[in-house]
Amino acid sequence: MTYERLMEHAEDLRRLAVDVAMAIVEHDPLRRRGVERAFADVPDEFRAVAHFPDPQSLGGPIDGMGSVLDGLSTGEDRPAEPGLARIGAAVAMLGGWSGEAAERFRDGFLAPWPAFVRNQYTVAAVLHSALVAEREIWARARQDADRIAEQGLAAVAACTDCTRTEWTVTFTVMASVAAVVAVPLGGVPGVVLGGVAAVGQVMAVAGPDDPPRTSFSADDPGEVVERVREAIRQLLGHVHERRAAVAEALRKTGQLVADRPELFGWKR
Repeated sequence: MTYERLMEHAEDLRRLAVDVAMAIVEHDPLRRRGVERAFADVPDEFRAVAHFPDPQSLGGPIDGMGSVLDGLSTGEDRPAEPGLARIGAAVAMLGGWSGEAAERFRDGFLAPWPAFVRNQYTVAAVLHSALVAEREIWARARQDADRIAEQGLAAVAACTDCTRTEWTVTFTVMASVAAVVAVPLGGVPGVVLGGVAAVGQVMAVAGPDDPPRTSFSADDPGEVVERVREAIRQLLGHVHERRAAVAEALRKTGQLVADRPELFGWKR
C-alpha cells in the first residue's frame, strides 16, 4: 500500500467489511441497510490521518537552516566559516588602538564575539533539529496510518475463517524523536563566556528502539473496524505527543532569546 492512496484503502475496508458482514448473515436482504449503516463512517475515520504533511516539503527549510549553521560554524561539528576567523584577526590588527572608544569596541564587540557566534549557532542548531524531527514524525506517521489500513483489511478478510483474528499495530512514530533538546536555561549566567550550550547537546534525541505496540483481536467485521478506529485515535495521540516535545524545545529556546538578547549580541 501507499499513503497517497489511503482514502482508497479506507473505502476498500468499508466495502470489504460490508461484504463479509453480509456473508455472515447469509446475505439476508433485510439486513443490508443496517450493515451498510454500520460501516458508512469508515472513510471518515481515516480522513483525520489522510492529510499528514509531505515530509519532503521540509527539505527546503532544513537545507536553508543548514546554510545558516554553515555561516555560523566555528568548526566544532561543521567546517569552520573563514569569515569568522577574520573577526578574530582584527583583535591583533587593532592592538595599537587605544582610548575609550577602543576599549568599548574591544570589550563590547571583539571580546564577546566568539560567544555571540556560538550562542547564535546553538539556537540555529535547535531550529535545524526541530525541522529534522518534524520531517521524521510525519514520515513515520504516514507509514503507521498506511499500516493500520493494511492490517485492518487483512483482519476483515480473515473473519471469513470463523476464527478470532489477532494482529499487532506498531506505532513507529514514537521511535522518531523523543525530544529536541532546547538551549539549556540552567547555564544562562555564564553563557556569554562559553556559549549557550555544547553543540553536541543540541540534537533530536532518538525515540525508543522498541516503539509501542498494541495488540488487537476480533471475530467479526464490526469488531475489526472498532479496533481500527481505536488504532487511529492512538496514532493521532502519538503524533500530538511527539510534536508537543518539539514545540516545547522551541518555546524554551525562544523564551531565552527574548529574555536575554544580549547573550546573542542583540540589544533590547
